[in-house]
Amino acid sequence: MIPEPRPVISLVIPTRERAHYLDAAIRSALVAADAADAPVEIVVSDNASTDDTPAVIAGFDDPRIVAVRTDRRLSMRENFQFALSNTTGDHVLFIGDDDAVLPNGLRLLAALIARHDPDIVKWRVMTYLWPDPRTGAAGTLRVRPQALDGRLKRLDPAAVLDGFARAQFRSYHDGGMIYHGCLSRRLIARAEAGSGGPFFRGSSPDVFTSLQALMVTDRPILRISLPLTLGGSSPRSNGAAGQKLAISGASGEGTEFAKFIAETGSDPYQCRLPVSCPSLSMITLDCLQCAAELQAYPLTIDAAAWSARIAADIGRFAEPTRSACEALARVLLGPDFRLEGPAPESAPAAAAAMPAPAPPDGPTLRRLSTTLHFEGGRMTADAAAAADTLDRLVRFDRADARPPGALGRVRNVLGQHARARQMLR
Repeated sequence: MIPEPRPVISLVIPTRERAHYLDAAIRSALVAADAADAPVEIVVSDNASTDDTPAVIAGFDDPRIVAVRTDRRLSMRENFQFALSNTTGDHVLFIGDDDAVLPNGLRLLAALIARHDPDIVKWRVMTYLWPDPRTGAAGTLRVRPQALDGRLKRLDPAAVLDGFARAQFRSYHDGGMIYHGCLSRRLIARAEAGSGGPFFRGSSPDVFTSLQALMVTDRPILRISLPLTLGGSSPRSNGAAGQKLAISGASGEGTEFAKFIAETGSDPYQCRLPVSCPSLSMITLDCLQCAAELQAYPLTIDAAAWSARIAADIGRFAEPTRSACEALARVLLGPDFRLEGPAPESAPAAAAAMPAPAPPDGPTLRRLSTTLHFEGGRMTADAAAAADTLDRLVRFDRADARPPGALGRVRNVLGQHARARQMLR
């Protein structure tokens, strides 16, 4: 009997002007692909970078790498869509160019796919802070062992979506993520057929797709309490730039956020809010309503709950951003939306960053309440090294798709604390 072909996993790394970090992301992807026990393609999509990005990509001679490049600078949404169009896998996941994949992350993902054939797979993502040469801060890996007990849950996508409709959710990551999450090709095809257009929409395409996925799947969501990928935060990261500018009242002229706005302004596949809106709560509601309209999904929004959530979010903003967001909120919630109370005073201009204490010669471990911080040394030198450290911490060499029982979960957490100390000896 001829065995059935194994599903192909497409790992996508969109990149732009971050050659220094991209090398670690690709290295980690190749190590994970070696251990995956399943076919993997690694699509690296260069958004017309002008730094050493092409040379970094060319330095990897591996047939699993699919290197593509845009002929001009695209918006983030367009680059995501361009990258997706160059994938061939049955299941697709995206990471950032300053992120990493754990050495055994794709192996566990492949096992979950083979056993359950899901549309949506979610996992816990821990945070890695890249070294900052401006301040001297060392590379830092943050781990919450209690969130990594190996539990596997099946979630009802309709129930998760109802939580969004009632504004009862932690973040948009509660949805069906393709960014540090994995979606099936059939779900992507179903979403595109329902909307009659591209899979990615909006100025924050990961937000839009996380909500759209909940509307088109007919299978339970798989969520495993283990890290398959690692989220990196580098000095070049700009994900929170708009929020910082809105709270401080500072001008964004000449910043990465200003470039992001300029590049997205001409993109036709947007939702209702302008790309300049910095409120993540408003963006989430806009994407939720837009996805429901495009997919003809019957969704009833709890306007009162959403009003309270958005008011708490934009009430922190300084003028003129506060008033601009208040006017935009009426587009989403109706003309009766009002903010109460005075606007906060603009924060003073940020002083020059104080240098951090010199990093230690070797790694250190700090235990802050329920979080472990690995700082400095080879174990956190870059995202790939930190991903390997995290892999060994959770003993991924023993991980498979079978969730542990209650006692096993407790042992997993306790074992991580013990191994953290042993790894530094």
